[in-house]
Order: sequence, then structure tokens, then C-alpha cells
Amino acid sequence: MPSPRPGTVRDATLAAAFLLSILVPLGEALLPSVSLARGSLAALALLPWLALAPLPGVRHDPTGPARGALLAGCLALPPLCLGAGVDLARGADARVLGVTSAAAWLVLVVWSLAAEGAPRTPESRSAFAVLWFLLLPGASALRFALAWVPARASSAAPGRAPFFAVDPLLWCHRWGRPEGLAALDLGELALALCGALLVFVVVRVLGRQASPERDP
Repeated sequence: MPSPRPGTVRDATLAAAFLLSILVPLGEALLPSVSLARGSLAALALLPWLALAPLPGVRHDPTGPARGALLAGCLALPPLCLGAGVDLARGADARVLGVTSAAAWLVLVVWSLAAEGAPRTPESRSAFAVLWFLLLPGASALRFALAWVPARASSAAPGRAPFFAVDPLLWCHRWGRPEGLAALDLGELALALCGALLVFVVVRVLGRQASPERDP
């Protein structure tokens, strides 16, 4: 059985992220009498994109990684704006919500840029896979363990560790909790963006080190 083409896999991933991102905001907008979430719907709309768009895979686009990253960013904008509109109607601070949403969207685009450019060389592909594992599922699992173990042991839970904001999944999850928007600070925004930029720079540098026979 032939394996699916990289472009087909990418399109299916983006379609799944789009459908997941509109479920809660669209349901909240169509059924205002039913409270589907007490936190930020903008965060819930962006969470599937941060989880699926940067997935490692063989999807190098000869025209450049910017095309795929911008496609993901453009597709994420409608559900993000829909969720932000509902948040504003609920009384969220417009300035804080705007800055947070813009920063989160930029984090998504930078991670997508790194994911799209990673397959250029074996070195960049391996480096991205390792960084993706450490900064996304790895950091999330560590944070969950640090919160779960004290709870099971009936001891005090650990305090908030701002450096975990380098994981956009954790950062977006904190934003999506009730009163999460007010609890975020500029340092966490900067850390999330710096984490994405670090991954992009590493992938970019290793991708430029392609041997002459691999260069187009």
C-alpha cells in the first residue's frame, strides 16, 4: 500500500485542527444559554493548532516553509477571532486579550515555520523532533507529574513555575482556565515566544548546513 503524500498528511492535519478549534467557540456562539467553557474560548480555539500544526513529519515544501506556516496561521485566525469575540462579550479586557491573542498566534506561526523547514536535512529533522518532544509533550508531562504526585501524596502542590510557559500547550492551557487571562504576565508571553524562536533558529541553522548534493 503506497504511503500518503506529505502534502496530504499536512492538509489532513490542518483540517483536523480547524474542525477541533471551532467546536467550542461555535457551540458557545450558537447556544449562548449553554456554558461550554468557563475560561477563554480564544485559548481553546488555539490549543488544537498548537498541538497539531508543529507535529514532526516529512513535509518539506520546495517553495519554502513560509507557505505552509502562513497557511496554518491564516486558517487559525477565524476560530481565534471567534473565540476572542466571545471572550470580549463575556467582559475580558480588550487590550490584554488582544496582546495575548497576537502573541499566541505568532508562537503558532514560528513553531509551524520550524516544523515546515525541519525536513530539509536529517540533522535539522532530528533536532526538531528532539526539541518538539522536550518542549511540548515532554514539558507537559513533567508539569503534570509535578502537580499530580503531591496531590496523590496529600501534600502541598508545587507553586507556579513560569519557565513552563516555554511549552505553548501549557501556556495556552493556563490561559484557557477561568481567570487565566488575568493570571498571565508579560514574562510568560516572552518566554513562550523565545522558546519558539529558539527552535526555529536551530532548525534554520542546521538546515543551512545541507551538503551540496542535497541543496536544490
